[in-house]
Amino acid sequence: MKTMLIYGATGKAGRLVMDRALEAGWAVTAFVRNPDKVPEPVRAKVTVVKGDLCDAAAVSAAVRSSRPDAIVDASSMLPFGHAKGQPANDADRSSFTKATVEALQADGRLASCVMVIVGGQLLPEPGGTIETWSVAAMAWVIRNVVARKAWAEAEAWVRWCFEGAPPAFRFVYARLGQMVEQPSRGRLRAEPTKDNIQHGSASYCDVADALVRLAGDAERTWERKALFFNYAGGAG
Repeated sequence: MKTMLIYGATGKAGRLVMDRALEAGWAVTAFVRNPDKVPEPVRAKVTVVKGDLCDAAAVSAAVRSSRPDAIVDASSMLPFGHAKGQPANDADRSSFTKATVEALQADGRLASCVMVIVGGQLLPEPGGTIETWSVAAMAWVIRNVVARKAWAEAEAWVRWCFEGAPPAFRFVYARLGQMVEQPSRGRLRAEPTKDNIQHGSASYCDVADALVRLAGDAERTWERKALFFNYAGGAG
């Protein structure tokens, strides 16, 4: 049985990733600040590790103890936009991503574990673009007015993943757009971000399913790439 480690497991997307991963037969380890926020029915089925993403040593210990085949990072990109009732995530993503890579490397497992990273439309990969003016305007305001330091840290982190990390680091950068709490609308397809955007909104449950499928992609189709998710049939 393959093992999945989930960061941000009590957020909107993270909770659904736990559900979908369990349904798909994964053994799941949830890395959380507050174990009480893991729903009771799920808590009995997963390994819960209490820790903070701000604590690189705790992240490293979780990676080395769980020995994951896949890691889904569903933590917040920036310190806002978090789920209602959840505290803001003030962790430097660069710090805990590097701690993750170092732990995998120390165990000789860097090439055997894939990390699926939940990003956003606002922060493209190096050389990537923002295709719509409204999203570009929002990104400009955040970068220059609202969260300069957090934005600079996030940009440096994304650049490190694509250009500074060890070549053996396996990851996928999912640039998710608007997600809504609606029932499943069908299967999402992965598409590279070049000349593409997310069309319309995507249901959280469908995104979670797509992330779990990416984690188990035996063909390694999307590794070291950025992508959007879209429903078959065009705009939704």
